[in-house]
Amino acid sequence: MGSASPEGKVVEELLTALAKIQQSINSLSGSLWAKYHDLYPDSMRVYEPRVDIEDQGSYLVLYMDMPGFRKNEIKILITEDFVEVKAEKSEERVKEEDSRKYLQRERIYRRAYKRVELPVKVRTDNARARLEDGVLTIYLPKSGERREVEVRVE
Repeated sequence: MGSASPEGKVVEELLTALAKIQQSINSLSGSLWAKYHDLYPDSMRVYEPRVDIEDQGSYLVLYMDMPGFRKNEIKILITEDFVEVKAEKSEERVKEEDSRKYLQRERIYRRAYKRVELPVKVRTDNARARLEDGVLTIYLPKSGERREVEVRVE
């Protein structure tokens, strides 16, 4: 094959330049975050849990890491196309030390959020969830595989 067309070279150079710009942006945002993340209060930080999706035939099963959250702190919204999980935790610890005559107060506020687009449509009526050892497991009965239709151009 011969050399690439002039248009192909321009496109290749443009894509290379865009990739370098993206790397610079990623590097800059990462270094800024590392430098200034302590300035943001905990209430602005949102934990994005990791998710595994398992196909068990007639069910999809989502496994989501939710360490430190209790059942009553988690809200789950399920549609036929996605699952959305939100969690908020707020607690205060008080520690009294008689020998030093002071109180120590620690406040914890954490939020978690994850929206997962599902690979197949599910039925919302029989979905169920459980939390065990910091792992949220969501069982989603499938309603059928997504249909793909090939359309011919006329």
